Amino acid sequence: MYDLLLINACVITVNKAHDVFDKGYVAVKGDHIAAVGPMAELGGQLPNAKRCVDLSGHAVLPGLVDGHGHAGHCLTKTLGEHLSGNETDFWTIMAEDVYYRSSDEEFWYAEGALAAAERVKFGTTTAVSMVGSTPRIDWIAPVGANLAGSSSVGIRQFSGIGTANAPWPKMARYYNKDGSFTEREVDPNEALANTEASLKAYTGKFPLATPIVAPGNMGRRKGMDPETSIIHNRRMYELSREYNVPLHTHAYGGDVQFLWDHTPEVLGPWLSLTHSTGYSEEELDILAKTGTYVFHGPTTNAHWYGHCPVMKMLDKGINLAVITDGTAPDRSFDLWRDMKNVQIIQRYEYRTRNLLPCGKVLELVTIEPAKALGIDHLVGSLEVGKKADIIAVDVMQPHLAPFGVMPVQRLVYHAMGQDVDWTIVNGKVVMEDRRLMLTDEKALLRRAGEAFETMMKRLNRPELIDNPRLYDIRQGQAK
Repeated sequence: MYDLLLINACVITVNKAHDVFDKGYVAVKGDHIAAVGPMAELGGQLPNAKRCVDLSGHAVLPGLVDGHGHAGHCLTKTLGEHLSGNETDFWTIMAEDVYYRSSDEEFWYAEGALAAAERVKFGTTTAVSMVGSTPRIDWIAPVGANLAGSSSVGIRQFSGIGTANAPWPKMARYYNKDGSFTEREVDPNEALANTEASLKAYTGKFPLATPIVAPGNMGRRKGMDPETSIIHNRRMYELSREYNVPLHTHAYGGDVQFLWDHTPEVLGPWLSLTHSTGYSEEELDILAKTGTYVFHGPTTNAHWYGHCPVMKMLDKGINLAVITDGTAPDRSFDLWRDMKNVQIIQRYEYRTRNLLPCGKVLELVTIEPAKALGIDHLVGSLEVGKKADIIAVDVMQPHLAPFGVMPVQRLVYHAMGQDVDWTIVNGKVVMEDRRLMLTDEKALLRRAGEAFETMMKRLNRPELIDNPRLYDIRQGQAK
């Protein structure tokens, strides 16, 4: 007997054969997919199931995989967006004020739950978060709180810390229940011990939430001499291999060459590099040779300031996936938007529509990021034996109708995150008819709002909210 049987849906498997069943079914037993195929093969007789759901008018797909975001961003989105246009490090300075000096465990729990809720409601079943804008390394509690908050919603979550970026020194505050705090200076080498401490403390603590190694940058770091950068790069790699978890980070022009010259063992399919702007031709060849993954966010600030040569990378055989980068200051966790954005930007750059067909783009947010995280044997496609991470999209809507012809194209071009009706993670229904099933959504939103208010009182920076030029054609100078 199956535990869950989904019937009469358009099933898009994203398997190697690219099977699409116009009228298909998916059967779930426990936490895995037990059967998938066309309704016709059932011979008109439904197999026994504890629960059978008729998903007529829906498309059923593997859950989306968002390979990169930032824990904390859901409670900082839009802050200071009008001040950061002319100063590339403004966001880093502001985020450090928030994450190092205005947050507590409750902030990280409430934000983790909020981020997971947003992702789940957009059809993301697996998510990655760097804890902080550049990681908070002085204290491992934010990692645990983020994993706990994410788990309360039911998402498959990877969160972590690692070596943090400049500027140094950083001052960190620790708040007491009465609102008082203590403060101390943070040493960059604390990342070495605390990254391992977070792995020891939280590995295996949550069924679907895993601590990972997520340094702010890999390569030659600003504010750190080359020898120390090499030590940190090597240690981050060693920890990821020792605990068998992804090594996930940011990287820019020169970083891949630095890794190749000094710690070539770091480069490989276990390493994912977000943004990846400014690479040389030699660095692209190194990425292709080593199988290292690139995570491209088409609407991230980094892509505005630099260029990630997506099509050149794909033509060279470089592993690549599309990610959201989180919600601050001006984005969302809606991967459906970024599916379209990556197409638009690349097609504009090359002045042709003959790039990135919809099926390939769908793979870039499902099976490809699953490979990068080392879990493609578990998720990323609808196949027998894989974990039951499944979403259902309501296609009986004007912007998707008439649905049936070219279903992959209709979804990638026209669907939005709000069209996802059902989200199933590890065989458990975590969203049904757009209602979160494992948590009280209103209570979750209230808790997030209270955490935001507490943080803003501590931050005491009203200029981050007040924009006197909101209705002008230009925002004004950075402050």
